[in-house]
Amino acid sequence: MSTLDTARLLVVAHDAMDKAVNLLMRRQAGEVQAKGDRDLVTEVEVAIEHLVRDHLAQRVPDVGFLGEETGATGDPGVYWVLDPVDGTANFVHGVPLCAVALGLVHHGQPVLGVIDTPFLGHRYWATKGGGAFRDGDPITVSRSTALEDSMIALSDYGSGEGGTARTRASAKLDRALSQRAQRVRRIGSSAVELAWVAEGAIDASLTLGNRSWDTAAGTIIALEAGALVVDADGSQHSTSSRCAIAITPGLRDDLLPLLRIVRGTRYWPIPTTNGATLSVAEPARERVADATAFLATVGVGIGDDDTADTIAEREFPSSRDARSWLEQELPAAEFPPWVARRSRGTAGAYLFGAVQRGHYVRTVGGRIAWQAGESSTDDAEAYLVDGQVQWRGAPDAVV
Repeated sequence: MSTLDTARLLVVAHDAMDKAVNLLMRRQAGEVQAKGDRDLVTEVEVAIEHLVRDHLAQRVPDVGFLGEETGATGDPGVYWVLDPVDGTANFVHGVPLCAVALGLVHHGQPVLGVIDTPFLGHRYWATKGGGAFRDGDPITVSRSTALEDSMIALSDYGSGEGGTARTRASAKLDRALSQRAQRVRRIGSSAVELAWVAEGAIDASLTLGNRSWDTAAGTIIALEAGALVVDADGSQHSTSSRCAIAITPGLRDDLLPLLRIVRGTRYWPIPTTNGATLSVAEPARERVADATAFLATVGVGIGDDDTADTIAEREFPSSRDARSWLEQELPAAEFPPWVARRSRGTAGAYLFGAVQRGHYVRTVGGRIAWQAGESSTDDAEAYLVDGQVQWRGAPDAVV
């Protein structure tokens, strides 16, 4: 399909959503089955997906379809993507924070989205270039400019394949955000979160992972409402992104640096040839694929060893060089402006250094880049105490 009549397709999408919501409200969840580790699917979700898929195929047969429960069919260049109930666990437990989400993707970018929150009584929609709406009224993101005054939604802890990695990354983000944001919430539905960012009810939604049925509809709605919608590194969001980050523009400078916490994990967006992910840092003088290298970081922590910001980082061919650089840079480091803006001043904040072992890998594009070790933890840490650098444990632990 060379051109898209999004106005006509929006009417089709609303008709499909009407059918989906009508079925959901008339029927109970029905049989509940486990489709993975703590991941559920209900009988009514499968019924909704079949209903919507068949309706769309009849109305616009040249557009493909991707459903969470039944998979993909048709044109991979332009396709509908449906989550029949986003927030299944909430739905099963009678918690009203769930949604039906229908998006339209064209060449990897969402261009239309409709989200209905049937138990809250609202519908949100947007088309590319056409603005965002709730129940027919235009909506815009909040004007928040201070993280300390903001409410941030963070995706759930992990389950199923990769659950441990997601839980670890999510926990680190949770700790860092809880020290700075007014409130952090785990709502349990990416579609609901993205709709709430669009209408300004919350100031940011951070989803680790980027399954299209969860995020396609919501990202275009948030984008059209004025949100910044990006991947974890701040690059433009698409269906191939590792994360779905939607924030009000005034929080960009405060919030995006915190996402460096997920560097070296599967949630950082630079893929290697073997599907792993990379950390991005200043290059060392010489890079050879498979060679060991060391990333030295100067950062700010708050509270119980929580990384809250990165001030500087560099790669080195040896741990000795990395430690020497830290011992020079750490005493000269200064707290970033947001620490000074905290109501309690710099109390509870500290400067630290870390050395992390990794190795060089060849990326898809042939570039050689640094990748964190499998555990993604610091192999040696240093702290600034009374102006002196003190190492935790033996600094020679990294060799």
